[in-house]
Amino acid sequence: MSFNPYVPRPIDRPTPVPLDDDTDLTTLDEAKIFSAPDDPARWPAWRAQLTRWRADARERIGYTGAHYDEITGDCFSVCLAWLWDETLYDHERGVFTVEAFLDAAERDFGGFDGVVLWHAYPVIGLDDRNQFDWYRDVPELPDVVRAFQARGVRVFVDYNPWDTGTRREPGGDADEVAALAGKLGVDGVFLDTLKEGAGELRAALDKVRPGLVLEGESRVPLARIADHAMSWAQWFADSPVPGVLRAKWFERRHVLHHTRRWHRDHLEELHSAWLNGVGVLVWESVFGVWVGWNERDRTVLRAMRRVQASHAAWLRAEDWVPLADHPGDTQVYASRWTHDGEPLWTVANTGGDHDGPWLVTEARPDERFVDLVTGAELTVT
Repeated sequence: MSFNPYVPRPIDRPTPVPLDDDTDLTTLDEAKIFSAPDDPARWPAWRAQLTRWRADARERIGYTGAHYDEITGDCFSVCLAWLWDETLYDHERGVFTVEAFLDAAERDFGGFDGVVLWHAYPVIGLDDRNQFDWYRDVPELPDVVRAFQARGVRVFVDYNPWDTGTRREPGGDADEVAALAGKLGVDGVFLDTLKEGAGELRAALDKVRPGLVLEGESRVPLARIADHAMSWAQWFADSPVPGVLRAKWFERRHVLHHTRRWHRDHLEELHSAWLNGVGVLVWESVFGVWVGWNERDRTVLRAMRRVQASHAAWLRAEDWVPLADHPGDTQVYASRWTHDGEPLWTVANTGGDHDGPWLVTEARPDERFVDLVTGAELTVT
């Protein structure tokens, strides 16, 4: 690798938000995460600038969000699985084991909303078979897709634009990807190494079925949030005070999946996902290298999954207030989400042990605040 994946590159670092009212905010268009100020007294001005940027950016590009109206269901937690992985395929019997795979996912991670069925890299190149051949050579694949979907799990195939040295197809890649998606009946396409798949590919998929999802890798361009409903937040580095994911702030229904594939500690991604109302990618077998999740992170994700399942409407609500509360000199931060007049608080402690209130807010008598991991009721003053 040409860089150290444990050290954020400049491109991965959060973008500061100018707090002067007359500042040109178009510089924020390409941010991954909007950095938050250290001083809580500056948070209201910071939120006001984010609101101003969002309104201006949506007007500049004529944003409508119509594509999101075509998509049903939620996809917070996604797993990347190899077709030949022993957790998904029994090599001795020669059968796929989707039920056992999903049962283990329920036990370990609280289940998955989606799965990317990876097929080619790193085995492609052994012969002249191209990326589409590697999918075609699995005759059971349509049944595998249906088995996942029967359990409520969306299925994605991946597109490798770098596959140029193998056998060529008569048609272009866009048509082949669309044909594959239609034949298998999948829910979307993961764009390996691509931030976007606009133009030909989007048009080809729309002919197959409205609502097919394109998920880009890394930072989705502002103009493509309109037709790319998901994106990988790969190696996104947050500020010390948790910031806001640009794509999620722009379109509350856009789903990002935090991932740092070589890390064995995922707490930073989980904190950011929890406070931003987005998801994560679980990727334990990385090109044949086992990078398993530790039990603490699995436990946190299982707890998050319960709320994501029961309160998804809150996590995509327009009424979202990041850094809405902060109990004094601590590293405890909260987002507030309001749906149908009812608030939901997502709270994270990014520091060490904390003995004291998690929120300083005016709670109604019937409101309860519970630690997702321990189940203990939290003090509210």
